[in-house]
Amino acid sequence: MFEIPDAYFLSVVAFFALLALVIYRDRKNIEFHSIVIMRRTERFRGFIDRVANISPRFWRIASTFGILMGVYMMFYGSWLLLTTARSIIIGVIKQPALQLILPTTASTASSSPGVMFIPFWFWMITIASILVPHELMHGIIARAEKIRLKSVGLLLLLIFPGAFVEPDEKQLQKARLLTRLRVFAAGTFANFSIALIIIGLFAFVLWPAVAGTGIVLETVTDGSPAALAGLAPGQLITAVNEKPVTTSYWEFTGGRGYLYEEVGKVAEGDRLSFVADGKEYAVEVAKNAESGAPYVGITYKPVMSVPVGEFFTFANLFTMIWVFSLAVGMVNMLPIYPLDGGLMFEAVAAKYLKKRGTRVITRLVTYALVLVLLFDFVGPWIINLL
Repeated sequence: MFEIPDAYFLSVVAFFALLALVIYRDRKNIEFHSIVIMRRTERFRGFIDRVANISPRFWRIASTFGILMGVYMMFYGSWLLLTTARSIIIGVIKQPALQLILPTTASTASSSPGVMFIPFWFWMITIASILVPHELMHGIIARAEKIRLKSVGLLLLLIFPGAFVEPDEKQLQKARLLTRLRVFAAGTFANFSIALIIIGLFAFVLWPAVAGTGIVLETVTDGSPAALAGLAPGQLITAVNEKPVTTSYWEFTGGRGYLYEEVGKVAEGDRLSFVADGKEYAVEVAKNAESGAPYVGITYKPVMSVPVGEFFTFANLFTMIWVFSLAVGMVNMLPIYPLDGGLMFEAVAAKYLKKRGTRVITRLVTYALVLVLLFDFVGPWIINLL
């Protein structure tokens, strides 16, 4: 029997239909390069110049901090790849340590070993929020350093939206080392800055402004310890074991639940004291018949002064943006050519080594880290087959 597609799927189809129409109508100004579609524009160039000229000194200072952050992430990211590979070899990690992030036409996220599917619109907004500021910052720092931009525009790599900024390569190569490092580190600096702004906004402004005290019980499983103690859906839990229940953005992003500190480390037979609607309830922890884990039998949600569903959708999107911004930024700072970290590594090596030595060492480091990166992704599957 034919099933009518849901509204979310239809919105994705409508987007690609509209995109195809825009590309067709603007085809004279669009460049097609295999799997890449590019649209150069002077508007972005003018915008970049205006922003860079607000205070070139500020941008130079900020991008110098970007270099320091980039160097730290270069070493930390490389160390993380190597220690992860070791954990895979000795059997501590049994699933792919890295995941592909792909869009789905479903309205909910899902995952399996090695891949995570997120709703298409979340994916599009997240990718654009990473790639567009990344490239624009490269351009802003280049112009603050008086490096000419050969071209600026928008691009579509398969289904990856983004922007591109192409500094004058010859002029950049002739520039002093500090200038080149500033330009190379600028994109990741933008990603990290956006991540820190979002974290600060949610953790210290938005969440405290809308979160109340306590949690509300959504369900209480029949026959569970919570039900036997007299707890019921809709009750407001304000304290557990005489400790006031508060919620935070960190608990929201941590994946452990808002009561982890109170009930996350209990064992079968432990007694918990819940204060619900001003009354105390004694709950004895049982064992889940299916998983064998300690079991109370409740689901709950935090108290919010705004609609919980809408706020969590909003919070999930921005959490995804800062998490992926940090992840992409860290990978981009690895000394792998031609990533920005690889370009920084090559620029420093060229300062102290001969041309051939620079080429040898940068390629060796690149090949070694690419192999480790691939192993962190496919290594658990290979070891499971052995």
